[in-house]
Amino acid sequence: MRSWFVQNPSDSRFKLYTVMSHASKDLFALRHELVRYATVHGIHAATRQFGCARNTVRLWLRRWQDGDDPFQNHSRRPHHMPARTPDHIAQTVVASRKKAPCFGARRLVDMFDLPIGKGAAHRILRDHHLLRKRPRKHKRKADLRKIKAAHKPLTRLQMDTKYLNDIPHYWSQMQAQCLPRFQYTIRDEATGALFVSYASELSKTFATLTLSRLLAHLKTHGLDPALIEIRTDLGTEFDGDTVRYRPDGFHGTILASGARHRFNPPARPNANADVESSHATIEYEFFDLETFHGPQHFLASVTTYQHFFNFARKNRSRSDQTPAQLLAHNAPPSRPSHPPSAPSPPRPAGGSISVWTSRKIFGVGRISLLSGDPFWG
Repeated sequence: MRSWFVQNPSDSRFKLYTVMSHASKDLFALRHELVRYATVHGIHAATRQFGCARNTVRLWLRRWQDGDDPFQNHSRRPHHMPARTPDHIAQTVVASRKKAPCFGARRLVDMFDLPIGKGAAHRILRDHHLLRKRPRKHKRKADLRKIKAAHKPLTRLQMDTKYLNDIPHYWSQMQAQCLPRFQYTIRDEATGALFVSYASELSKTFATLTLSRLLAHLKTHGLDPALIEIRTDLGTEFDGDTVRYRPDGFHGTILASGARHRFNPPARPNANADVESSHATIEYEFFDLETFHGPQHFLASVTTYQHFFNFARKNRSRSDQTPAQLLAHNAPPSRPSHPPSAPSPPRPAGGSISVWTSRKIFGVGRISLLSGDPFWG
């Protein structure tokens, strides 16, 4: 028999129960009122009043009379499922997942030769709360920042080169004034400190000069070279294509100083993410804004920018602090390369160093033009 509300769709009470059930998540009060009305006035009157099918009224009235959680939705899962995955196979899936937490359902079925489909394996992992949600990109970046921040300052250095002949605002000035064409950049992972040098050629010689100067500078200020690791890509200027390393080459110079040299994997620019991001920053904060009046003015301007970057520019990804502030709070263990001529003031507790010391360390950015040499370093 067809229900009343289907036969009378124009009535104002048409589908009242259905509309209210979809509009509210808490259906206890609606079903309780339906059962109360049906108990007093009968099933047919409740059907007309609430605009629902007779079977709906009978369903909730019968559950209320049985008293078994009457006004809540019951599971529609069948009592007997012949195709249900046996418990011992489900436990095998769980054990396989715990052995290889990096494998998804499809790979677990393939690698462990499980006698079920990937859909069933996925359901078992979901029911046992073993699905691993893929972290969002910003979360992975935040986790990586914490790892880098835990390193000792000035012990993990990233080095790369930047082409300057593809910057429109700078290109015409470079051509007219014989300004440098390449930037050799070194950046510290822990503090974000920036050290730059410039040359008119991209070569292993100039890369070696840049790094040698910085390593000697850090050693002068008491940093043990054995604690330093330099990371580069596989560029020819970094001995990336060299089969036999020469003692005076880039790689040999690092080893001779006592530091370590590590190559990044091929085609992985994100392995040098800190120095790569500094290239974008210095382009739109410096090269796109400044107008130069000769090499000396260029050197003075870029020195000023480097001091601004290291002493005044706060980095939001590093607790909104400058590299100098981070260095002052997290100084690496050091040993003076030569005894001081005068007694130095006592070092503050907690491993921090004075602001004056951080100024001397970051003062390597004072650039001078070597006459007769196409290297600004």
